[in-house]
Amino acid sequence: MPMKYSRASAPAKVILFGEHFVVNGSRAIATALDLPTVATAIEKASWPLEIESTSLGLRCVTGPELTCSSRELEPLLSIIRALRSRDYDVPPARLTVESDIPPSAGLGSSASASAAAAAALTALAGQDIDPEELFEVTMEGERVAHGNPSGVDPATVVYGGTIVFRRGQGVLERLQGGLSVPLVVADSGLRRSTAAPVLNVLKFLDRVGPLRVSLLGLVEQLIDLAWSAIRGNQLEDIGALMNINHGLLSAIGVSTPELEELVYAARRAGALGAKLTGAGWGGSIIAITRPGEAERVAAALTSRSSWVRVLDGGAPGTRVIKVNP
Repeated sequence: MPMKYSRASAPAKVILFGEHFVVNGSRAIATALDLPTVATAIEKASWPLEIESTSLGLRCVTGPELTCSSRELEPLLSIIRALRSRDYDVPPARLTVESDIPPSAGLGSSASASAAAAAALTALAGQDIDPEELFEVTMEGERVAHGNPSGVDPATVVYGGTIVFRRGQGVLERLQGGLSVPLVVADSGLRRSTAAPVLNVLKFLDRVGPLRVSLLGLVEQLIDLAWSAIRGNQLEDIGALMNINHGLLSAIGVSTPELEELVYAARRAGALGAKLTGAGWGGSIIAITRPGEAERVAAALTSRSSWVRVLDGGAPGTRVIKVNP
């Protein structure tokens, strides 16, 4: 008899507007990217539990104590613990996570892996997990991966589409799809921990004192204008606001020469707007173009980045794609 297995998919994500400031109480706008992580859970007759990340080249074998020597796989163990604490039955299984999302690049690789794994494991056990609980479980993985996450990454990969998010309140508004044009995404190749730039920005905002309130107020205005422009498909306005947002991120100290080079190369190639996305100090940039011009902008970035993609936003959220038998 063939062993039972399940498969689930979760998208990547980019923050369009508001990164870092979302940690400090402002809203952020993010969209799910059509770049999936796929998790496959195959039933086993008995322990141990096997976890493998093909993209990271890592493997862990553990008993019911759920311990592993690999720090990179600890977020996956934490979501299994979170499922058990919520009375989900996690049977012995072989869990394989496959992804083309570059890690530590500001594209939500850890949240995507955690959400896909949790969905696959609950499906294998014949249990449904609603989006709200899947978000909470995925957050447990993010706390291990990033320390003090805002929650925007798991919200985006779980719910999909394009969202307005506020820490502590969750998804405030959501569009089913994304922008009317694809985004150009380029990875700088610089790897960094999310926690380090986040802590640096917190110190920066404390240092500037009363200006902190003005900065957060400016970002709130930016979010209002950006959400209106997204809903109205005003590409020129979206691009201009992206450029303003990048200027703010550069001013608070999270850009790098490599990111600046990619941003300005995209603009020189005709992008309406370009900005870093995510925590900064490395990771990726995104650019928006006029219809039909994304490939040209992407081509201009290939000499500066080994990972450039043209990707649709507004992808579906985490979902089970197969259970057999």
